[in-house]
Order: sequence, then C-alpha cells, then structure tokens
Amino acid sequence: MKVNNENDIIDVENIYQDIRSKIISAREKMIKHIDTTMTEVYWYVGKITYELSNNSTKASYGKRIIDTLSIKLSKEFGSGFSPVSIRRMRKFYELYPIWSAVPTELSWSHFQELIRIDRKDEKELYELSKEEGDKNE
Repeated sequence: MKVNNENDIIDVENIYQDIRSKIISAREKMIKHIDTTMTEVYWYVGKITYELSNNSTKASYGKRIIDTLSIKLSKEFGSGFSPVSIRRMRKFYELYPIWSAVPTELSWSHFQELIRIDRKDEKELYELSKEEGDKNE
C-alpha cells in the first residue's frame, strides 16, 4: 500500500491485479481471434484445392496442384503448408463445406483431431466435449 499526498490510502496491489487481469483477458481474446482467423484461412485453402481437384478428371492433377502450392506457400509462409497440411485443410473443408457451420469455439488443433476420426457419432461427441471444455475454461 501507498499513501498519496492527501493521506488517502491507495491499494496498489488491487489496481495491479485489475490491470493484470485485463491484460491476460485481452491476450486470450487475441490468441482466440488469431486461431479462428487462421482456421478460416485453412478452410479456404481446403475449399480451393477441393474445387480444383473436383474440376479435374485426373488425380495426378490434384496432387500436382497441392505440391506446387505447398512449395510456393511454404517458401513464403513456412512449414505449415506442407502437402500433408494442405490435404488436411482439404479434408477439413470436406467435413465443413459451409464456413458459417464451423464451430469456431474449436481450435485448429481440435479440427486436426476431428479429421482423423472416421465415425460421425465419434466426431460429434468430440466436438461437443471440446466445445463444453472450452466454455468451462
């Protein structure tokens, strides 16, 4: 505690804790916003690659597109755009072909887990458990 010039007691610890909680909350919101934004980008990459490969009669054409995109995107943006990652993004789009239906409470890490699950009922259970877990945090 500190005393100001007029002999009023100022509780610096409470002020500090209040500011600290605002900073932590703002950081959490920024991280969530960044993750949701990047998830939307990954969904879009999946959409584009899905549509391109569906417009082709040759599977090799789709593979070449993914490989070429991977090289170009990885060169500029890093390893998050490997051919394997782009195929995951495509699978993500296949699971959620409408962006507004994507549960944005889930992170990209959650969606990568969902992509690996084959049974629809398991996917739905996982989605619900993660959404509930995120709400309780």
